[in-house]
Amino acid sequence: MAETLVFFRDDDVGELTDPLRFHLDLLIEFGIPCHYQVVPSYLDAACAAELRRRKAAHPDLVHFNQHGLHHEQIVEGRVEYAEFAFGRPYEDQKKAIAEGREQLSQQLAEAFSSDVFTPPCHKYDAATLRALGDLGFSVISAGLRTDWPARAYYGLGRALGRVELLGKRVSYHRRFTPDARLAEVSVVVDAHEDVDGRGVRLEKTADDLWSDFEAARRSLDAVGIMTHHQACETPAKQAALRSFVERLAADPSVRFGDLLDLQPSRAAA
Repeated sequence: MAETLVFFRDDDVGELTDPLRFHLDLLIEFGIPCHYQVVPSYLDAACAAELRRRKAAHPDLVHFNQHGLHHEQIVEGRVEYAEFAFGRPYEDQKKAIAEGREQLSQQLAEAFSSDVFTPPCHKYDAATLRALGDLGFSVISAGLRTDWPARAYYGLGRALGRVELLGKRVSYHRRFTPDARLAEVSVVVDAHEDVDGRGVRLEKTADDLWSDFEAARRSLDAVGIMTHHQACETPAKQAALRSFVERLAADPSVRFGDLLDLQPSRAAA
């Protein structure tokens, strides 16, 4: 079987909890790199100290990047967790992103990598990309799908040079975004979120995760896996993630890398 490059991205880091410790310990145990996306307004002093310690001890395995500022905004009086959607003005977006980066720079110091930005809920627009480019970010990480309607939609959107089309985001996974200042490197497997035909949330087993991974690798040579450590709050959920990670680690056709290994080359652009 052809080699598949796999990277992990864990979202919504902020408080030092047992599920976060479990996630850090698990991937470090198997020597698997992970990009942890930190929400600046969530980050407390105890967690910041632990992240700095982990980075010093395992510099090639843990990477800490920015995940918005507050992970929410108020739109017409209601809370929306997609912080950079709904037509939020460029200057407002830029100010929030810059504020979040400054907070993480102060709290995490050299442990913080300011090259990667993950927009909450994977939602953003052309103003977000402009703000990130103006602030010097080089990679945006969101999500993508691999079903044929999504692939066709992405292809049309990219041909038209669009960030959004028909009200939905166009993925530029492993390509440069239309303004050519940012590369997109996105996840495709969600380790926790799933719903049945009635919209009821399901708890994924290790076998479910492996099926998702196998489906993704049939159309991609590089597969990003998204986790939310806070979803690993029970022994059963921790066991499911451990079993999946063990199976990945035992697969000779899987090579682990970090998110930046997947970004396109400027020379080839």
